[in-house]
Amino acid sequence: AAAMAVSMMTACGGGAGGNGGNGGNGGNGGDTEIVEPVPGPDTTDPDQGGETGGTTTQPEKTKIPDVTKSQYAQFSKNLYKSNAFYVQVAMAEYEGKTKTGEGTMIMARKGDDVYVKTVTTQKGKTQEVAVFAEKTNDGKYASYLLFEDAKTALKSIRNDPPMDFSKEEELPKEMYSTTVKVGGKEYYAETYTDGNGSEQTTCFGDNGMPKYQFSQRKDGTSETTVYQTIQIGKSNNLCQINGYKVYTMKNDAEGKPILVDESGNKYKVTIEFDQTTHKYTEVKVEDSNGKDVTTKDFAWFVKYLKG
Repeated sequence: AAAMAVSMMTACGGGAGGNGGNGGNGGNGGDTEIVEPVPGPDTTDPDQGGETGGTTTQPEKTKIPDVTKSQYAQFSKNLYKSNAFYVQVAMAEYEGKTKTGEGTMIMARKGDDVYVKTVTTQKGKTQEVAVFAEKTNDGKYASYLLFEDAKTALKSIRNDPPMDFSKEEELPKEMYSTTVKVGGKEYYAETYTDGNGSEQTTCFGDNGMPKYQFSQRKDGTSETTVYQTIQIGKSNNLCQINGYKVYTMKNDAEGKPILVDESGNKYKVTIEFDQTTHKYTEVKVEDSNGKDVTTKDFAWFVKYLKG
């Protein structure tokens, strides 16, 4: 199972891939520390890039008798129980020590409302996705795909919550405590093997909050997650749709696509899609008078479809 914090974020808005991280005993603090991902913990093997030479020595592991008492479990519990939080992470994918992808992620929660933003770069291409979701008066959930630069959003309705806080994360059956060095600094860490056979190692900072999560997969690839900010009790005012022009994608009476704003204004959408290249070749938006407003008001929509 993917570790809780990043798995929830990935479900909402995508991520750099792989299994994320989690850990720590919670708290209300968490100053921002911009630390960048590294391929893995320090090693004494010179072939692996270590500084001290000699052979690799695996740190001693001690089985945690009750996984519910682990720092990993306590942080997960505090995050689920909190009414508000803000988490910022940086992630990187590796093949050996070669970085193959990287990204950043922000997740915030206020009550039933959730905000997630991911920025990922793979093979030289960067993709940014931001999503806000809120509970509606009829018990459903409104999900908004945000175009933050244009202050516009595409709205959709879903029956299920984007993130389910009604029950806590299912914990691994076995966990171990150990010490791990990263960048020359020694950290208390907890490890477990997930359902995919990947070894997850969470390193905790001096304040008891998670700092690094290393995911080593069976195929030799890995992912590192660095927790740059964890704040429990505040959402940094991200869980809101105020100030956004909101559109909903619908079909008209003839079954043709239209965009409808919150005032009920309708905009005809003309889309041409190349089945060979699997790309959109034309995107045109017209107002109710037939005026082409693509460039003036819907450049964000064209970029969204064409990339």
